Amino acid sequence: MKLEQSALHGTLPAIVTPFSPDGREVDAESLERLTEFHLSHGVTGFVACGSTGEAATLSDSEYLEVIRIVVDRVKGRVPVLAGVNSSSTLRAAECAAKLRDSGAAGVLLVSPPYNKPPQEGIYRHFEAVRDASGLPIVAYNIPGRTSVNIQPATIIRMAREGIIFGVKESSGSMDQVVDLLSELRSAGLLSKCAVVSGEDALVTPLMSCGGVGVITAVGNLIPERFVKMTSAALAGDLATAGKIQCEINPIVRAMFAETNPIPVKAALALKGLISSPAVRLPLVQAQAETISRIKKVLELYPLHLTGSLKGP
Repeated sequence: MKLEQSALHGTLPAIVTPFSPDGREVDAESLERLTEFHLSHGVTGFVACGSTGEAATLSDSEYLEVIRIVVDRVKGRVPVLAGVNSSSTLRAAECAAKLRDSGAAGVLLVSPPYNKPPQEGIYRHFEAVRDASGLPIVAYNIPGRTSVNIQPATIIRMAREGIIFGVKESSGSMDQVVDLLSELRSAGLLSKCAVVSGEDALVTPLMSCGGVGVITAVGNLIPERFVKMTSAALAGDLATAGKIQCEINPIVRAMFAETNPIPVKAALALKGLISSPAVRLPLVQAQAETISRIKKVLELYPLHLTGSLKGP
């Protein structure tokens, strides 16, 4: 199924890619178990093979395998977005074209990293991927990783021309979030281009200004808290959403003590949600002081981690 704008809301975990202890193989059983764990807590979608899923370290066959595993496990209950990230527009378009028959509902497309394209280059990159895949695109703005910020004017242009129907906003700037939402509203495009947070610490602030949810890394660990927070915000109960936001932020801080998803995978393994905390080089497993910090945080918030663990 293709993802419509109205379906992009609530809590969508950017699911980790579990590996065997030596990091050489995808751990399909853990991935299936984690997917079902999220579904049992009412998530509204998934992103597979995003940066949290270590897509940059996957082979082409592994990339499609991970998407297939998540899509097959979900069975159409919620949409699954596939991450696409390349400095080369040609390669990004080729990757997106392979998603046509994958069962993915849409594409989460990162602006090209490393080569620092101008705004016109970003626009043409997104246009080429749209043409190649035929799938709905959610733009992923994360200048901390790409070195280039997608300006609100470029988002407006792509939304107006139907190239994108949503934005994952990870600039870390509430000024930019407010400007973007204000300009979308003024252009009459807010109902056609959903804005979700890519910053786990800023979900409620973004939603209070007109955003509709989050694509989350930390939600891998505590999906029930993110679901309650986004559901409350969507219902207009910002007091409850804000309370939950403040409550979970110590966990959020701990999960970004090292490069994502190193701490998240360590925490998931500690809780038995995946079998191994293995990451692939150039990432390395969490340092001892990070593990100690994670254990302390999990001891403080044990009720956040309750939930069924259904096997595959």
